[in-house]
Amino acid sequence: MKKLLLILISLSTLLHAKDDTYIGLGPYFQTQPYKDADPVVLASPVIFFDNSLFYVRWTRVGMYFYGQKGDKFSWGASITAQPQIIGYYETDAFNALGSRDKTPILEGMEPHESSWEGGLALSASYENYFGEFLLLHDIFNEYNGLKARMEIGAEYTVGNFYFVPSVLAVYLSPKFTDYYFGIPQDETDAGLRPDSYKAGAALNLAAQTYIEYNLNEHWHLLANLRADYLGKSIQDSPLVDDKMMYSGMLSVLYSFNLFGEDQALLNLPKK
Repeated sequence: MKKLLLILISLSTLLHAKDDTYIGLGPYFQTQPYKDADPVVLASPVIFFDNSLFYVRWTRVGMYFYGQKGDKFSWGASITAQPQIIGYYETDAFNALGSRDKTPILEGMEPHESSWEGGLALSASYENYFGEFLLLHDIFNEYNGLKARMEIGAEYTVGNFYFVPSVLAVYLSPKFTDYYFGIPQDETDAGLRPDSYKAGAALNLAAQTYIEYNLNEHWHLLANLRADYLGKSIQDSPLVDDKMMYSGMLSVLYSFNLFGEDQALLNLPKK
């Protein structure tokens, strides 16, 4: 699973209305909320693809099944799946993604692995504004819970720069938060985790932005920065010592038109 996640985290991309296919490479980082956990840093390929039927978008893949694309207003419904990368794999205090940098607070705990989650996505755009709602469930029954995400944002072009700022609200069910941030009674430790903890549902709030700079017609620089404010039941976990989680990427992209201007398979929005 770990190797698979390192590959799938690489499916990073511009999120919105682009007709071309984008491929590239760049470093990705994500801080971990666990006490004394080192950030995750990965060398990640970058792919963006959308032919109005199938898409690859950030860490997500999907397939549209209904929608309509217009000059100003477009909307689409799709089935979608993405990796859930929070988790800790080893019982001997390895960090949250299993590397050799130790995270003492996790020592002696059973592995709580990352997973895949899938479900439905509903997106809409009006001129340069967009919104998207996702409802996801754990596919591999690791945390066996629900996640819901709402994102609202806009797109702006200024010269050779393309900006996509947005705000997000992410609901995590009690099964999700308790699996990754709870402490079962049989995993307490007098020195590290003296008390058990059962986490409830959480609402994370986030802000992010994508910034693309066009070097020329085909070459681009892409930066992404995101900050998540963690919900109270996560902050209250004895495993956690930070209210924030940060992530981002810097990559070089090459764009090309894979199908030509008239090769869309369905009349669906490309967001």
